[in-house]
Amino acid sequence: MNANHLPQFNMLNLAHRIQPMPTQLEKAKIHQHTVRLRLSKVFDVARVVQIGSHARETAIRDFSDLDLLGVLKRDEARWGGGLVSSATVLARFIDELIGRFPNTAIGRDGMAVAVWFSATQQSLDVVPAIFHRFDRHRPVYLIPNGKGDWMETSPEVHDLYFKQADARSQGKLRKVSQLLKWWKFCRASPIPISSFHLDMLLAASGICVGVKSYSQCLYLAFKLLHERGCRGLHDPCGVAGTIYAASTESKWGQLVSAVAYSLDHAQAALAAEAVGDKFEANRQWNIVFNGGF
Repeated sequence: MNANHLPQFNMLNLAHRIQPMPTQLEKAKIHQHTVRLRLSKVFDVARVVQIGSHARETAIRDFSDLDLLGVLKRDEARWGGGLVSSATVLARFIDELIGRFPNTAIGRDGMAVAVWFSATQQSLDVVPAIFHRFDRHRPVYLIPNGKGDWMETSPEVHDLYFKQADARSQGKLRKVSQLLKWWKFCRASPIPISSFHLDMLLAASGICVGVKSYSQCLYLAFKLLHERGCRGLHDPCGVAGTIYAASTESKWGQLVSAVAYSLDHAQAALAAEAVGDKFEANRQWNIVFNGGF
């Protein structure tokens, strides 16, 4: 795009543009209902819970996966006095969902089973879980850790923590999270950062609280990531242990480089905004968002 014809969008305009479309949300409900029915017919399911970005209302148009927690009754995963391997439970989920959706791409994606609905270009990740205990009157579950064992999580605890932080920011936190997810996805190869890590880090930091523009909050988010070296975050809710920003050492290296690059241009954008140079500010933000501003 010619620099002289760069559109003059502000950050709030972008936040509106990346909201999930109503048709996408409606189709997501249909897919979730279908998967719920299949799991309930085959497994002894206690409940099915929506989790992830859609549950925290930080999903963005076209890119955010749908996430479900399929909570099994403990007998479904019991073996003798303990639990079967989480890999075994994941394999059973895959087999049963393939039986229900024979023409749909289905496979394992770390701790989840990914179901790709090509007709609507949506991916639904189903995470098997087992109730483990209560924490502050909210359930804690065991989910696959990606290595055959189980680890603790509590989506309701994390979602409440995020929503309370969002309320303190007067709704700014949720939109800043969405803008960072757009930053993650608006390029050929997405920046390898966990959306869950982003949400929890932003909520714990408090950087969206107070009289600040969205541009200032984004700059502070990049600065925070850079100063922390994109290290894992100790779960502020005290449930999930360490919440890692990237899943491998290689991806962590890519993330660190992307954050440093974006921080430089975000700082230049703020400097331009401070002197009223809207064109230069827009140009710098467009670099941060890889032409997606």
